[in-house]
Amino acid sequence: MLEWISANSSLISVAISALMLAVWVTYLQLLFVQYRAARRFSVLVTRAAGKGIRSRCMITNMSAQPVYVTSLIGTLHLADRQIELALTDLRELPDDLGQDPRSAMRQGSLSTGQYMNIGHFDEIVRAMLDANAESDVEVGDVRQLDLTAVALYSSDELPVGAARSFAFSPRGDGTLKVQPLSITTEQIRKRNARRILLEKATYHT
Repeated sequence: MLEWISANSSLISVAISALMLAVWVTYLQLLFVQYRAARRFSVLVTRAAGKGIRSRCMITNMSAQPVYVTSLIGTLHLADRQIELALTDLRELPDDLGQDPRSAMRQGSLSTGQYMNIGHFDEIVRAMLDANAESDVEVGDVRQLDLTAVALYSSDELPVGAARSFAFSPRGDGTLKVQPLSITTEQIRKRNARRILLEKATYHT
């Protein structure tokens, strides 16, 4: 056995070096995956507490680091046109914002797992219609609501975003059902999309 090892020492050395290289590559790959996961932005836009027009819309931070939601941009789809407004500054707020100022202002810092409740869907739609002076349009005339959360994450200069669309459809009892049009929330992470998001957020500032 010793004679075989001595005769094949160079081959064994190469095999050990290759094995060590494979171990280090695997280790570095795991570190890289963990690093990317730690920096990966993930925010959810969801319907909660029911399926009707009185259900609530929630913005939840599922990222590994805190995010700062700077604004929420909504788009209402009517039969003949669309209305796009920033939800953040639709109304004057009282001095006392209660126990959850983030939800009241629809902006603020969210730690991992934290959420903000931005209100009932019908209240969101009504506030947008009123802000746009749509006195002849009712909530039931709206076919779809698109919501985009604009946020700052980590040390990146460009904002990131999360977007989801909800369809409004009549139910048998005369009320409206709120139906998400996608299973998941679209995460706006690509650089070109983030530049477009910055332009949109700047326009609504």
